[in-house]
Amino acid sequence: MSMIAALLFALAQPAAATVCEISADQRAGYLAMSYEDFDQTPGEGWRPLGETGACYTAAGDLIADYLLYSHASLEAYNVRVLRFHAGQMFAFAGETGRALDFFRASYSAPYQDGDRLDWNSYVDATIAFLEDDRDTLDAAYARLLLQTPFENGAIPNLNVGDGFLACYGEGYAKAYSAECMSDGRPQ
Repeated sequence: MSMIAALLFALAQPAAATVCEISADQRAGYLAMSYEDFDQTPGEGWRPLGETGACYTAAGDLIADYLLYSHASLEAYNVRVLRFHAGQMFAFAGETGRALDFFRASYSAPYQDGDRLDWNSYVDATIAFLEDDRDTLDAAYARLLLQTPFENGAIPNLNVGDGFLACYGEGYAKAYSAECMSDGRPQ
């Protein structure tokens, strides 16, 4: 086949689907998954899309759809986590406005003495980082330091706060990278 014929043949072929596209059948399968499988199982649900930089928006949209269609069967904690994960995907994609909307919707009941996790301070730190509000970020980080450590001594989400401080002003993806995190790995 000549080069011109090969080019014409290639142009006549339907465009290949991108790695981020999800068929209606695939979407229905995702929406039917349990929360544990969709959100908490490595390599399952939205996570493969979220691991592909070009697909952050698609992953965020899939999480948003899951929230919309599965909300009634989810625990309040699950909804908060899903909203936060959608916010992360949009933040990684550089869609700060959408990210902030989801992060703001992920707050929980106020932290009580004895609680293991100060979720709201983590959310505050994330929002402050994205809004370039260093004073609020510093205050949220100080509250993260007051949390009860895990059995291994790690303080919940402190490594993320460390990333926000170490790479302040360099963008969410950079701050959330192993290069900026105190323990060398994102959570």
